Amino acid sequence: MAAVPASAWTWSALPVKGPAIPAPKVSGHASAATNDERIVLFGGLTGSAGSPTTDDLWVYDKGAGWKMIPSKEQGGTRPQRRMYAASAVLGDSFYLIGGWDPGEPGSGGTFLDDIWRLSLKTLKWDRVETSLPYPVSRHSACAVSSDTIAIHTHKGLLLLSSDGRDCSVSEQPTTGDGPDGLSMCGSASLGGDESGRMLIFGGSTRTQELSSAAYVLDTKSWTWTKLLSKQKGEEPRPIASPCATYAGDNECIVFGGATLGKDGYAGGLIPQDETWLCTVNKGTATVGWEKIASEDPSPEGRVAASLNAVGDEVILQGGWDPVSKETYDKTWVLKK
Repeated sequence: MAAVPASAWTWSALPVKGPAIPAPKVSGHASAATNDERIVLFGGLTGSAGSPTTDDLWVYDKGAGWKMIPSKEQGGTRPQRRMYAASAVLGDSFYLIGGWDPGEPGSGGTFLDDIWRLSLKTLKWDRVETSLPYPVSRHSACAVSSDTIAIHTHKGLLLLSSDGRDCSVSEQPTTGDGPDGLSMCGSASLGGDESGRMLIFGGSTRTQELSSAAYVLDTKSWTWTKLLSKQKGEEPRPIASPCATYAGDNECIVFGGATLGKDGYAGGLIPQDETWLCTVNKGTATVGWEKIASEDPSPEGRVAASLNAVGDEVILQGGWDPVSKETYDKTWVLKK
């Protein structure tokens, strides 16, 4: 995807041709774009807090829209329902990593350490034999090479490596100034799967402090760099649960998330509808932000949505408004 200025990007709702095609109405789901311009989406919360999570599997085809894959077509074993999992694509496989199954109301649910692999050729699941070193949710993941997924958790960095058949998971020490203790972040590759660099933006600490910082991980040296902002104009506020995706070499798109009211979490989350083009200057370790105009029509503010680049389009799906309590299913397309 070639770099273009923020002014060239515009939002539109996905056109509906003929009868309305169902689309995922969830938040906190896992999704990733494939190499053949599809999107795989799994799980999520179906409504507000206390509503059921789902184990539905959806596939988006550019030009055809969304299709839910019947469970009987997904093989003999498949992942349990969950939300706040992470996911990424390596080659012909979609990987689903950890998450949280809330279970029955009041139970506290189950935090998960399992890893599942979906064949993109057959759309059948198999559980990876290895597991995460600890259960985790609200983490972030992206492919940083043809055989490695970097997983950012509030406890540190994990690596999932695969040769297409066997997988291994390891804890990767890092140096530098990194996003320690943050979860509910936006994440994106900065140059496709072979760039070796991962961007982390925003997020929340366990003490409910929100971040507006952007960090880049160099996977050749395993060094984190906190990017300096030399912004003279407007830039993103501290925010949790935004979504992000690759938009070109050294660029990504960031959308949504929520800020805090004047009384902090006690005053509730305030959903944001801002779209930003983030540009990283690798040589000076600085970041620039350009706001993409939110002209009508444009998507409503939300948290825990997904954003995926498919060809020359960026697809926004799902998410939840903590004020109106609405969960969204309309598919939005950002194009240049």
